[in-house]
Amino acid sequence: MLYAAGGVTAAGSTLSFVRNRVLLPRMLSLGLSLAAGAHVRVACNDAGGRALSTAEEYAAAGFGDAGSIDVAGCDACDRDTHCYAPGTASASLKSGVCVCVCGSGGHGEACVPVGAPELPPAVGTAPRVFVLEGVMVWLMFVVPAGASEVTLRHVVLDGVSPVLYVPWMARDGVRIVVQNVLLLNGAVLYVMGGAGLRGAGPVELSVCGVEALNGALVLSGTF
Repeated sequence: MLYAAGGVTAAGSTLSFVRNRVLLPRMLSLGLSLAAGAHVRVACNDAGGRALSTAEEYAAAGFGDAGSIDVAGCDACDRDTHCYAPGTASASLKSGVCVCVCGSGGHGEACVPVGAPELPPAVGTAPRVFVLEGVMVWLMFVVPAGASEVTLRHVVLDGVSPVLYVPWMARDGVRIVVQNVLLLNGAVLYVMGGAGLRGAGPVELSVCGVEALNGALVLSGTF
């Protein structure tokens, strides 16, 4: 399940959930509260063995007010929903699969900001981009303070509970991509907002291809 801990508010930010699968009928444990300017985009998600296809079904699964949910079908293809929009030039269907064509700065199948894995930063540095790709994680990791782009792609979290704490990230806006992540053996990935604490810009959160079998992705705070 994708847990919303203590209530989650989206204000001026964009939350995108595509091709995720959970075992329970609610994909978010608590409903999202959507303030002015917030956008929720969803496509091709499965909860409790049932494909979610309407705004009302997504609302029942915990995604907030049906009138504020933008639903795209599995056979639809647009860069704002199926791709990482800032790095995508265009998107089109090819053999029934939505293919993202990357622009400047976009990499990989979803045109995310970083094309290759990076080692953890040295002590005292604060890179703007943090990425984990193609790894199995058993130990905790820390996103450096001031990061503006955070990407977890093709990652297995096994029994760990890392925290992506937005108030420690860049104040001019943050982009977080969680793509093709498997949560095993009680693993929990926390994404904690707190716009009021940092006077922050908007957050773009994209959750795509997450499988929470006996783990969870937890959203908390204000984005």
